Amino acid sequence: MVNRRDVIKGASAASIAGLAGCLGGDDGGTDVRPVEIDFDNWPPDEYGDGLNAWNWYVEWNEWGAEDFAEEYDLSNYSTEAYSTPTDWFSTLQANQENHGIDHIGAFTEWVHRAREEDMIEPIPIDEMPNVDVADQYLDPHREMFWSDDGVGGVYGLPHSVVISPIVMYNTDEVEDPPESLDILWDEEYADQISMMAHHGGILCTAGALYTGQDPNDPDDFDEIQEVLEQQRDLVFNYADEHETQMQLVMSGDAAIGTHTDGRAFRAMYNHGGDVDWFIPEEGATWGTDVILLPRNAPNPVTATMYIDHLFTDLGWEKFVETTVYRPPFENDEFTDGALGDTIREKWDDEWEKHGDAEDFIDDLVITDEEFDRMYHNWPRSDDVIDRYDEIWTEVTAG
Repeated sequence: MVNRRDVIKGASAASIAGLAGCLGGDDGGTDVRPVEIDFDNWPPDEYGDGLNAWNWYVEWNEWGAEDFAEEYDLSNYSTEAYSTPTDWFSTLQANQENHGIDHIGAFTEWVHRAREEDMIEPIPIDEMPNVDVADQYLDPHREMFWSDDGVGGVYGLPHSVVISPIVMYNTDEVEDPPESLDILWDEEYADQISMMAHHGGILCTAGALYTGQDPNDPDDFDEIQEVLEQQRDLVFNYADEHETQMQLVMSGDAAIGTHTDGRAFRAMYNHGGDVDWFIPEEGATWGTDVILLPRNAPNPVTATMYIDHLFTDLGWEKFVETTVYRPPFENDEFTDGALGDTIREKWDDEWEKHGDAEDFIDDLVITDEEFDRMYHNWPRSDDVIDRYDEIWTEVTAG
């Protein structure tokens, strides 16, 4: 990683020691299947006749639930959209016995929190016929959110790969930028910068990377706070919501800012916005959005079948069509595989996307060089999370 920035003056050299160890990991498990399924007979002969699926990939979830309900003749089904992880988490927390939720799409950090409170079941992915996730994305979840070999699954199943913070810019306002976080501290763009700051982690990650620190295990929080405070006079907006941040850059009200790569894809290919993006040379974090199976789900067998249904070839096609995010596949599935062929075939006429299909496929590919300079966005100790929240509060409050 890069050296610390010259703009830092008088920063303390003292390191923060004694941070808490990794969260998650092999802290036990159970050698009992989370749901009673005859895996020798797929799909199972007996399953519940309802489904209540929560996921913030709204269009994909709505398509999936309707298609699944029709195929398996469910008497009722419902989908729920939400904007923050606390929506589903607080629902489970408030009523763990009768929450009524069968399926949850979530962010990695909340897998750990839900597991700590015994609110989720392992998903028996090794025996589900359609679940096939690239090892580079699944292996970290096997390590961090392990379940016993008797179950053969994980507590969080990756279904979308997300890189952040990427730098997203309006091409009418910024031409050929250096692919560095330096641009977010450049006085040329004073009052034209909007930083994604819907939680402390994403804002402080930018500060950690800018100062050459590991964002999951920084050694100088004062340094991170100092550069973010130095940047504050250049920033006209700290965004607390994904759609608004995307619209600001698309409109040119923000010349430049941070976001996720998936939102850059949506701006470019769903909306035809005059925007582009890059992974900073200082690095970024990558993570996955995951599917959870809540404990005490009213229809656990049906929910397990629904997960497998989403992971079919048609399910992944609909995922890319509706979300324009990156599924957890190897690069060659995009460049030379069946999914890539589908993207090329349906891009213009059927999906009515903007831009060129090959440009989108290039954006889906994560090169070895890019992967080598990125950090997985989890685990983070409670100390790091708490300090980031403190810095975020002080910086955004001004």
